[in-house]
Amino acid sequence: MQDAVTAQGERVKVRKKKHSDRKRRHFVVALTSSDQYWGELFGDNIFYDLNYSDLFTRMWLNADKAYRKTDLYAFMPKVSQRTAAKYLQQAIDRGLLIEKQDDEDRRSRRITMSSDLRQRIEMYLDYSISAFEPPANG
Repeated sequence: MQDAVTAQGERVKVRKKKHSDRKRRHFVVALTSSDQYWGELFGDNIFYDLNYSDLFTRMWLNADKAYRKTDLYAFMPKVSQRTAAKYLQQAIDRGLLIEKQDDEDRRSRRITMSSDLRQRIEMYLDYSISAFEPPANG
């Protein structure tokens, strides 16, 4: 076992295992295919960025939740808050994210996923899960 750190900063034990070159190739092909499908789904090169992938897939985990912008910055830990704010605005401007006034605090705004974004993420996840399934012959 080997120590690793998750994106959330948690320490976990992972099994250090060597895999065959065949399995490694399958992984690389699946990863490449999954990345290409992301690009096809979003079309715009702006969204062909791991920070958007992090943002959108983490939002999908709680798809019905309305977030404060500042909460969403944590979903893009590799960029500054200023850059995260710019990324959020671009997604809002293109209709992928929806910004509404907070019913509880009229001075605040809340961000949710559009139904179109939710559908695209689910299509991406379904495609990627299939792409990563081991070949029928093991």
